[in-house]
Amino acid sequence: MHSLMTLIEQSRDWASLERGRDLFTKVADVLQHTFGIEAGMFVYRKPLVHGVINAPVRVYEPWGLGYSETELTRFIDDGAWFSGENYFVSESWLPVEEAPPVWKQVWLDAGVQSVGAWKLVVRGSCVGAMVLGRRTVPDERDAEIMETCAIHISLVLEMLVTRRIAEHASCHDPLTDILNRRGFEQEFNRIQSQHEGHLILGMLDLNGFKDINDNLGHLAGDSILMDVAQTLRQKIGKQGIAARFGGDEFVFAMEMDSENIKAITKRVMDWFADKEYSVSVGCATLGQDGVDWISCLDVADQRLYERKSRGVVLE
Repeated sequence: MHSLMTLIEQSRDWASLERGRDLFTKVADVLQHTFGIEAGMFVYRKPLVHGVINAPVRVYEPWGLGYSETELTRFIDDGAWFSGENYFVSESWLPVEEAPPVWKQVWLDAGVQSVGAWKLVVRGSCVGAMVLGRRTVPDERDAEIMETCAIHISLVLEMLVTRRIAEHASCHDPLTDILNRRGFEQEFNRIQSQHEGHLILGMLDLNGFKDINDNLGHLAGDSILMDVAQTLRQKIGKQGIAARFGGDEFVFAMEMDSENIKAITKRVMDWFADKEYSVSVGCATLGQDGVDWISCLDVADQRLYERKSRGVVLE
């Protein structure tokens, strides 16, 4: 009971950790030094948070074993504790002889006599297992304590995932899943502190978007908005960021070698040349057209509407 109380006390700030790996590091330390668990690891697949599909199953934070995370992760492909969509969890201690064959030698090399795996659950789904080894034969009460530990770790994992989902939602547009205004401001501050070339900011909107919604329907309009977002995200890639500020108004920031605004504007518009819709674009250079992203976007917006007023789509 004292060990469980220590776990609970030390876990008070775990929900503020940034990553699941950080949590596993903390838990491994407690399991080793408070519960006296001689060997173990965490088998874990990151749950779907924002567009990450089929994240790989990996081993995290092994201790008391003569193998690295990478080496142990390779064993997963050969079966043992994870296969397809299922985790194999004993929820009890078993003699090492009953361990999956591919893992048996790993435990024997570590002098382990008993092994056990307890599931980790997030949002009602098993996302991994806490896999442990003891060099002595534990009693039944020990298995119950490990089950309680796994439940507690699952609750903390749930809080981490829930926080990440909330943070993602607060910074991303729900329709297109690119950044919203808040997310753009945060990410722009990051890239502004790291950029080495010219930082170009741009505004983009759809030509005749109201007519598209009126004539084709809002579902068609939403489909076009999602295509614009996907195109910007793919074309800009690691050069910068893209965001939707609302309606058909998109903004972007890119690090470029050139500061030729006319050429860069044409380049962006060329990305949409083969679409069934058309866009208007205006760009500005940070430091030349404005001292911050707000003033630059104001200049870019003016240039966009100047082009629109002249009926310029492509030059």
